[in-house]
Amino acid sequence: MTIHVAGTGRQVLKDDGGWQAAAGSPAPRAWPAPSGFLLDLTTDTDSDAGSLRRLAEAAAVALTDFVGVQVDCATVLTPAQRAPIRAANNGRAAGLGYLEQELDGGPLTHAVASDGPIVVEAAGGASRWEAYRKRFLDAGYSEVLAVPLRLDPATTAAVAFFAPPGVRFGPEAVGHAAWFAGVASQSLKLALEVRSVRSAGDNLKSLLESRTSIDVACGVLMGRNRCSYADAFSLLANASSHRNKQVREVAEGLLKNLPSGAPGTRFDI
Repeated sequence: MTIHVAGTGRQVLKDDGGWQAAAGSPAPRAWPAPSGFLLDLTTDTDSDAGSLRRLAEAAAVALTDFVGVQVDCATVLTPAQRAPIRAANNGRAAGLGYLEQELDGGPLTHAVASDGPIVVEAAGGASRWEAYRKRFLDAGYSEVLAVPLRLDPATTAAVAFFAPPGVRFGPEAVGHAAWFAGVASQSLKLALEVRSVRSAGDNLKSLLESRTSIDVACGVLMGRNRCSYADAFSLLANASSHRNKQVREVAEGLLKNLPSGAPGTRFDI
C-alpha cells in the first residue's frame, strides 16, 4: 500500500514485512513483530488519561533513543461515543496535540483516517498543513511524524512525534515509529480492557453493597412491623421519595441507628 504524504513530495510505503520506507530509498531492516513486547500502562494509573500519558512518555523515549536527539510526543485516544483524550510528554507537544482540535484536524487525525504514517515537513506546498506547519515551527520543531494505533473499530488512537530543528524523520525512523505503534496498540488495548473489567467489578460491588443495605433494612422493618418484604421495601421507597434521597441512603441511615451500628458488607466466594 502506498500512502502519499500530503504537503511533501514523499510517499510512505507499507508492506507486510514490518518496515516502512520513503519511495526510492533502500529497504530498511525489518523490525521484529511487536507481539512479544508490551508497555506497562496500568500500574499506578487510575484513568485512561493516565495510561495515555504514560504511553506518550514511552513513545518519546523510544524515538529519542533511536534518533539520538530529544524527540517529543503527543497522543490522542478517541473512545466510542466519548470526547477525545489527549496526552503528551511535555507542554510544548501537548499544545500541538490540542491544536488539532482548534484546526479541526492535523497529522494525528489524518494518520487515523489513512491508517498509515503521515509526515509533515518544514517546507511544503499543501495548504492543508499551512496553519499547522507554522505552529509547530514556532514551537521549535522541524518535522512531525504521526502513526495510527490499531485498537478496535469503535476506538481510534494515534501518536505524533516532533523532531527538533535540523532533524528529519528518515525511512528508518518512520519504520521504528511504525514498529513502536504496533507495541503501543497492543499495550493500550490491554490497558483499556483491564480498566473496563475493573470498572465493571467496582460497579458490581457497589450494586451488591447497595442491595445488601436495602435487604438488611427491609429485614429490620419486617421484624419491627411484622410485614412482608414488599411492604418493607415500600416503606423505604416512600421515605426515599419524601426525603429526596436514594433508597440505599435511607436504608443505610436506618441501619446506622441500630444499637450495634450498621453491619458490614461481606462477599464470600
